Amino acid sequence: MVTQKPRRTTVADVARLAGVSAMTVSNVLNAPHRVAPPTVQVVRAAIKELGYIPNHAARALSSGRSQVIGLPLYFEDDDHDTGLGGFLHGLLGGLVKAAAGSGYGVHVTTPTEGATEIMLYEKLIAARQVDAIVVLETMPNDPRIEFLSRRPFPFVAFGQTAADQRQCWVDVDNATSMAGIADHLQSTGRRRAVYLATDSVLPWVHQRQDGFVRQFPSTDVKSFGSLEAVAAYVEEAELPDAFVADNDAYAVVAMRTLQRRGITVGQDVAVTGFNDFPFASMLDTPLTTARIPLADIAARLFERALHEIAGEPDEPGCLVTAPLVVRSSA
Repeated sequence: MVTQKPRRTTVADVARLAGVSAMTVSNVLNAPHRVAPPTVQVVRAAIKELGYIPNHAARALSSGRSQVIGLPLYFEDDDHDTGLGGFLHGLLGGLVKAAAGSGYGVHVTTPTEGATEIMLYEKLIAARQVDAIVVLETMPNDPRIEFLSRRPFPFVAFGQTAADQRQCWVDVDNATSMAGIADHLQSTGRRRAVYLATDSVLPWVHQRQDGFVRQFPSTDVKSFGSLEAVAAYVEEAELPDAFVADNDAYAVVAMRTLQRRGITVGQDVAVTGFNDFPFASMLDTPLTTARIPLADIAARLFERALHEIAGEPDEPGCLVTAPLVVRSSA
């Protein structure tokens, strides 16, 4: 007696169960941004019910694509990490999850000693290892964006690109998010604020400061290049109603320094941060901060990467607000 092998589930089977066309199923697998969200949910439910496993190797061969996006990370030596490691971990996890839903992988790599990030891009493109590149922490007139635009090669940026470049970016709405912190402090009766700013040319630093100061004009802004400098300042400072830090690390240093002075954080002085790194909720006095929605940002980055891979027309960039998380420190 000959035992027949079970028939492999096909795209047509999925389409039949979901009540859509095979092309729609293909779009859900390869370019879900083209499909209405309710339809995406129906198709993915059918895929799960049937146990359909896409043949990614065949798809890659037929399309000439690798089914992989590249995430180059370039780490500089920094003795004063303000939480970048945890931030990147959260972003990477969200990006891998979003990519997996469409049968994509994420290739994480870093330049070798003596190489630049652009040199790494050249290798990835020449070897056809990835279909698109994710660029992190973009700057005005960023040479990485200029390089990828000249190729041209699909990319998506975490951070805004210049006005004359492709607007394929997703970014935190730092100004609006910081204005939300200002509104909260004013609603609780705080009238005098000292803003603890990072001394840096990074765009987010200035966006956050501008957003807060516009909403809280009486703010006294102080800039610092290290955690030790923040502690030294707060140790001697005349107390305002609130210390507002542009990152959680500065906020935690300010709180600990105030506590050593015998000052009750949240009652005598409010303290706020920005990012909502994991430790923020586990402090003796939990930190009020703005939470960067990394999973949402990662999903939007991947969706826009698919848009770029497909060669679709340019669209406006996407700003994502970091919601305020109110805890005991303010």
